[in-house]
Amino acid sequence: MKKFLAILFGLLLFAFNNVSFAADVDEMVGQMIILGFNGNTVKSKGFKTVLEQVEKGEIGGVIFFEDNIKNKEEFLKMTTALKNSKAKYKPFIAIDMEGGSVLRMNENNGFKNFKSAKEVSKLTTKEAYKEYSDMADELAKMNINLNFAPCVDLAINKDSIIETKERSYSKDPKIVADYAKEFIKAFDDKKIATSIKHFPGHGSPTGDTHLGFVDTTNTYKDEELIPYMELANLKPTQTVMVSHLYNKNIDARFPASLSYNTIEKMLKIQTDFKGVIVTDDLDMGAIKKNYELYEIVTLGINAGENILLFSNRANNDDKLAKKINLIVKNGLIEGTILPSNILESYKKIIKLKKEII
Repeated sequence: MKKFLAILFGLLLFAFNNVSFAADVDEMVGQMIILGFNGNTVKSKGFKTVLEQVEKGEIGGVIFFEDNIKNKEEFLKMTTALKNSKAKYKPFIAIDMEGGSVLRMNENNGFKNFKSAKEVSKLTTKEAYKEYSDMADELAKMNINLNFAPCVDLAINKDSIIETKERSYSKDPKIVADYAKEFIKAFDDKKIATSIKHFPGHGSPTGDTHLGFVDTTNTYKDEELIPYMELANLKPTQTVMVSHLYNKNIDARFPASLSYNTIEKMLKIQTDFKGVIVTDDLDMGAIKKNYELYEIVTLGINAGENILLFSNRANNDDKLAKKINLIVKNGLIEGTILPSNILESYKKIIKLKKEII
């Protein structure tokens, strides 16, 4: 199998004459995976596992959650170990930091609290930039190079998880885009990648995809796409995170993160987005309760996702990266995964890493 894949990718690399690097399939697939872990010190079993996976090229990045951050000292030791790892390409060191209720680094673990999007919307855009510049500075000091924010969902439904947690700037897409620009610019100035989310918009439903299936067929508004139209390709350090929402008017079979119609046709064509596309956490209930791992990986890649994000915490699996790698290799051999999708993802990811690392 390994010989066959080497020949296959050799031919493809030759065909893609604009690809100036050589890489094997293991390296390419590894770059497409970001995992979470359990533990909050460099001595934690979970952290040792992800560090080893980074150094072997089995994963391309690590995401930190609040309970991974015991204090500044231990957090910095972990991120420094990742930053200084022997990996061919330094890893994404990622976090969710929107401000307000989504604040992994906060006063409880030794950091500063930052305003929610709703609170920021009461500031001038100049003041918003200052708020986000301070936040970016905190992250930069901790070696974070990828922040899964800002949230550009519209405050359409007052009972949505977005509005109840003050994660939206406004119901007006223009206002949302204006404040999100300040967030993106502030982080780009510190060479930290950002991720506008949750494509194609999470502001209209009441349900929570962390828990299970959420249908937006009868609630989704066309204006939810406007911030993405406004912000697409604003900075080369920008990514887009795709939600797990279902909308049969867009795709009658699959939720957004596994949907070719949503990603290839809507995100890439309608908004003309050319950067890295990331899944929302694939361990969330909307996906985990409805799909097997081989379906998640195959559908996600075929839909156009470049990075597969798994928190990998509730049922921690230290073999998850290897399982994903095997699914991809089998898919390439069986023809259920296109090699061109892997090559495109790899090119985009390495290009982004060169911008921030």
